Amino acid sequence: MNDSLKKIAEVIKKSTSIALLTHIYPDFDALGSALSLYYGFKQLGKNVNIFICDKLSEKQKLLVDESVVEKQCNSSLFDLFISTDTPSKKRLGTYSENFMKAQNSIVLDHHKNDGLKGTYNYVNTNSSSCSEISYKLLKTLNVRLTEEIVSLLYMGLSADTNSFTNSNTNKDSLYIAYNLIKLGANVSYINEIQYKTQTPKEIELKKYLYNNYKIENNIAYCLLSYQQLQKLGAVKADCDFYSSELISLQGADISFSLIESSKNYYEISFRSKTGYDVRTIAEQLGGGGHLCAAGAKIQGESINYVKDIIINTIKKFENKI
Repeated sequence: MNDSLKKIAEVIKKSTSIALLTHIYPDFDALGSALSLYYGFKQLGKNVNIFICDKLSEKQKLLVDESVVEKQCNSSLFDLFISTDTPSKKRLGTYSENFMKAQNSIVLDHHKNDGLKGTYNYVNTNSSSCSEISYKLLKTLNVRLTEEIVSLLYMGLSADTNSFTNSNTNKDSLYIAYNLIKLGANVSYINEIQYKTQTPKEIELKKYLYNNYKIENNIAYCLLSYQQLQKLGAVKADCDFYSSELISLQGADISFSLIESSKNYYEISFRSKTGYDVRTIAEQLGGGGHLCAAGAKIQGESINYVKDIIINTIKKFENKI
């Protein structure tokens, strides 16, 4: 059952030291929703730290200040833990135990919840991004929305709607984007980095994608082994665009990238066109997400073995969607 944002704001006002967490391999919405709260809570005079266990991508480093992110979390220093954009305990990675043992905790999310419960919870699956929820919370807290904060919020909102082209875009998404722009979000720079900039590493990763993708019936996919990932000098976050790129192929209704992030551990990212619900497929594999964008993490003996599991799952549930 959801708590109101007013109630959650009251809890935050009473706290003195706050730890902010988000999911492993953070995307732009994870960063936007968490970092906007970080700067907002600083305004309120809170002692606040943000913890992210994985490295940021080259593009992410162009839009966020990585120096404020920390790795080692000492739970005893905080009276409140807040998780953003994260539906499950395992998606918190190494900070899962810190969050679950906290005396006071808050879950802020827009995904269908998969077991992550806080002392207080606000989960709105009608929100296109968690950055929308952070925006509403900061407004409830009467935080002054600086250019830095609104730019981070716009970054997350734009990314999770794929520049307002995904089916999760709604009137609230557009209205909030309008307000963020009116408040000074650096839209031109964000768009330039997110949609018009290619780092040398990204070009190399695209070359790999274009030379190695497969399409079977209506399913497009690309496999990237841990050995190949290391050879390319990349981390999983650098390849997050793979599934989005593949879904643009003519004849592809569902796409996925399968990346071996560490030995025998695989990250799956799904995308779909209108009419196909990849969240259902991801849930069958222990993950979750949205109708058109979802993901899962799976262990397997080889990348082709895991690929076959994914394709068989898609075929099994595609007709039920």
